Amino acid sequence: MNKHFKLSLPDSGKDIYMPRKTQTWGYRYGPSIMVEGDVCRAWFASPGDCFEADWFTYRESRDKGETWTDERVVLTPTPDSMDWFSVCDPAVFKYGKYYYIGYTSTIFADGGGVCNNGFVARSEHPDGPFFKWTGDGWGEYRAGCAWMGKPAPIIYYDEDWKHWGAGEFSFVVKDDVLYIYYTWTSKKADGTSYSQTRVATADITREDWPRTIVQHGVAAVRNGGGNDSYDVVFCKELDKFIALSTDKRFSGDSFLSVSESEDGLVFTRVNDIRTNTCFMLHNCGISGDAQHHIGQGDTLLLGYAYGNQWGKWGTRLHRYEYTLMDEDYYSELDLPNLAMESELWERDPDMQPMILTAMKPHYIRVKPGTSAPIEMKTYNSCYEPQTIDAALLTFDNYDTDIVEIKDGQIYGKQVGYTYVDAHLGNLCGTVLVYVDAPETCYDADTRTVVSFEPMLDTYVISLSEGVAKQLRGLAHWSDGRWYEICEVKDGVTYQNHNPELISVDERGICKAIGGTGTAKVTLRAGDFAFVVNVVITE
Repeated sequence: MNKHFKLSLPDSGKDIYMPRKTQTWGYRYGPSIMVEGDVCRAWFASPGDCFEADWFTYRESRDKGETWTDERVVLTPTPDSMDWFSVCDPAVFKYGKYYYIGYTSTIFADGGGVCNNGFVARSEHPDGPFFKWTGDGWGEYRAGCAWMGKPAPIIYYDEDWKHWGAGEFSFVVKDDVLYIYYTWTSKKADGTSYSQTRVATADITREDWPRTIVQHGVAAVRNGGGNDSYDVVFCKELDKFIALSTDKRFSGDSFLSVSESEDGLVFTRVNDIRTNTCFMLHNCGISGDAQHHIGQGDTLLLGYAYGNQWGKWGTRLHRYEYTLMDEDYYSELDLPNLAMESELWERDPDMQPMILTAMKPHYIRVKPGTSAPIEMKTYNSCYEPQTIDAALLTFDNYDTDIVEIKDGQIYGKQVGYTYVDAHLGNLCGTVLVYVDAPETCYDADTRTVVSFEPMLDTYVISLSEGVAKQLRGLAHWSDGRWYEICEVKDGVTYQNHNPELISVDERGICKAIGGTGTAKVTLRAGDFAFVVNVVITE
């Protein structure tokens, strides 16, 4: 069809969230919006408890987006895992009986949330509980217990850890093929920055579809940090994929950008929308059905965060309309947006808790025969904490061979680990408990490496793309700590077996210096070593 998508906002929309006047910060950004029959569902990135940077909240509407239920937290990081720092940027679709939620996270918290990877979890219910893809399956099942699981990335960022990385998913299912869109933000070997939206596909008919992911390259080049991630839907009338993003984000000149694609693999910009949008907008989402399709007659919603105070952002929801146009580009950039100051809401005096969570670091370490208290808090929508008396909690779904729970205390029984579900009314919070060996020494100065494993077996460097890779390994130490290490100062060394093809520096940065071919590098930490392949292509 030789027609193009034209989006318009008939009015200025309305706020469905705004920080309260009592808050110093607050937000619900990057909404993922699903319309299932008469029910509109939405998931948002919200603050965490300051140790965990972000959580996901969930709300629903049964009157086409006019009014929304109170929110509750439905996904949080898994303690002491590859997503321990945050769950950011929700992206939700449904296939079969499962709701799948994609998210962004990192372990490199000290760098300010860099070196991000993309993860996914699933649930039979929109508000969880969600079970995370662990690399082997969905969640963990031991001793008759079903647990969230320690997650493994489905998209792994393999370049310099000091840059933003990968994430910010969007999903579309078409003809039983899952289209996976994600951002990739880094620097090339020559130091120039680049920002892309990439696309991959997977066979969603398979239970283990993350194992089937195939990369298809760059779907769009984004103009630096000003152009936001894509949220993609499939338009049935046009038979095209439609992507919504924000541009000139966080600025007074911000606007919405619409791109389209016939094959879902390469996108071209067709609309720039400023009329009726709020200024300083960012992190948007566009509604679709369970598989992220849209059609005329559907409830059509889009939302974004906005506000002129950093970290104090409202969430604006719009009804949108679309028509099919003959021209290939439509712009409203000569028209003004709505330069509205954020008007914070009054605090609700009857604000109920929306999450029950453990104290930081959200896990407990004991040894056989020793104990530790289970300390839990609740947070309401203003993130006001309340410490909960352990006597008010009930506990279940844990391995009774590993621990015993009595009078609000965790007692170690035998070496291992287990999750524990704590309940307070309709809230459930999960605590990770390690029972360490009696000889475990927690002195960081005397710890030793007990394992060192590759993050990837093979790295690919494209000469035409001019990228560099960073060779990293996952180290575990005798005190129970672990980390991705990549620098000589952290205890890893590199042996380059093919210096005629590649260079490897003391930060593990690997660059192509010769022609095409396959090079090998040995990474060593402590008494452990492994070899990775570096494939150089045109």
